[in-house]
Amino acid sequence: MANKILVTGATGNIGKTLVNELKALGADFDVMSSKAQSVTHARVGDFNDPTSLERAFTGIDTLFLLLPLTENKLQLAKNAAAAAVAAGVKHIVRSSGAGADPTSSFALPKLQGEIDALLEQTGIPTTFLRPAGFMQNYVTYQKQAIKDGTIYMADAGQAQSLIDARDIAAVAARVLVNPAAHVGRAYTLTGGEAFTGADAAATLSTLLGCDVKHVSVPNAAAVSAMKEWQMPAWLIELMDSLNKIVSAGYASGVSPDVENILGRKPRTFATFASDHAAYWR
Repeated sequence: MANKILVTGATGNIGKTLVNELKALGADFDVMSSKAQSVTHARVGDFNDPTSLERAFTGIDTLFLLLPLTENKLQLAKNAAAAAVAAGVKHIVRSSGAGADPTSSFALPKLQGEIDALLEQTGIPTTFLRPAGFMQNYVTYQKQAIKDGTIYMADAGQAQSLIDARDIAAVAARVLVNPAAHVGRAYTLTGGEAFTGADAAATLSTLLGCDVKHVSVPNAAAVSAMKEWQMPAWLIELMDSLNKIVSAGYASGVSPDVENILGRKPRTFATFASDHAAYWR
C-alpha cells in the first residue's frame, strides 16, 4: 500500500536525523519548508498560512507534525489540523511532549495536551510521540556553560530521564513507515536511565578532563534570569513550568517505549556526551 510521508520541522534536532532514518529505510517522503528552495522533495508550506498547508499536505498519506515553539502554537496546530482534514491526510504522527495533558496545572504539558486533543478531534488516525527533555540541550543551551565549567539549572537536584533526539527520530521513522501498527497510540519516549545534573557534570568532567560543576538554582532565580535575558513572557511561563516539573521529581520516570519499538536500549548520556565532545572543547 502506498504511504507518502511528509516531514515538517525537518531542520531541527529531531527532523535532521529523521530525514536520514527515512532514507535508510527506503521510505517515500517529502519535507516541508516555509520557503521555496532547491532541496529535493521539498514542499512549500507555512504554519501561519492554512492555504499553503493544504497544498503541501495534498497527496500525503502520513504526516509527521512538529510545530515550532511560538506564542501562537495552538493556532498553528489548528491551521495544520484543518489543512490535514481538507487535504485528506490519512494518519498524523505528532511530536508532542512527555506528560501532555489538557487538564495539567503546568503550562507546557497543558499546551501539548490541548494540541493532542485538537488533533484527535479531526477524526484522522493519530499517533503521539511524547519525548522527555533532550540530551541535546547540553550542546545548545548549556554549551558555553560547560566550557566555562559551571552548569546552572533550576532542577532542585532532581533526576531526569533525558533522551537523545536521535532516538526520537529513530522511533518516529519506524512509526511513519508502518503507521497502521501505531494507530491511537501515545508513546512516552525517555532515555533508559534517570540521572541528575550532578551526574551529568561528573560524566562531562571525566570525558573532557576538566572540572565541570552543576549548581541547582531556585525557580524564582531562573525566572529572574530569563527576564534579564529579555525572553518573552509566554516563553518564560512555559520554561518555568518545565523547571517546576523537574524540581518536583516528575521528570525522572523511565519508559520502555523506545526499546520496545527499536528493539534496543536508548542511548546513554555517556554515549551522547562522547559523541558530542567536540562541542565543548
